[in-house]
Amino acid sequence: MAKAAADLGLDADAATLYLQLLALPAPTDRNIRRWNNWTPARHKAAAARLLDVSLVVADRRPRAGRTTFLPGDWAAAKKPHHPMETWKADLLGAELSHDREKVLTSPTTGPLPELFNRAWLSRPR
Repeated sequence: MAKAAADLGLDADAATLYLQLLALPAPTDRNIRRWNNWTPARHKAAAARLLDVSLVVADRRPRAGRTTFLPGDWAAAKKPHHPMETWKADLLGAELSHDREKVLTSPTTGPLPELFNRAWLSRPR
């Protein structure tokens, strides 16, 4: 997280949120606040910082459970799968439809430190 914060010129909260959006299969607003023990105001401040530097976009997408997204294409999903940014499918081992518009299989994440490292190295730039 410290490397991400330094490389991107972010505070710790914004860097944490960015890494979670990059790496995790279901980074819903509710999950983010629970995992980080953040208040809604603290979460909103971290998201605002990411919006300010154009690392995320604000949007509403079906079944996403969040309001900030990585730029790029989106794959919808039916339960029990989670929708996600399409580039994360390869990172997470999820299978997408041929047109890359639907998630067909759930991801397998593995150890979190390894997942965060892979996400950081393969992030869209």
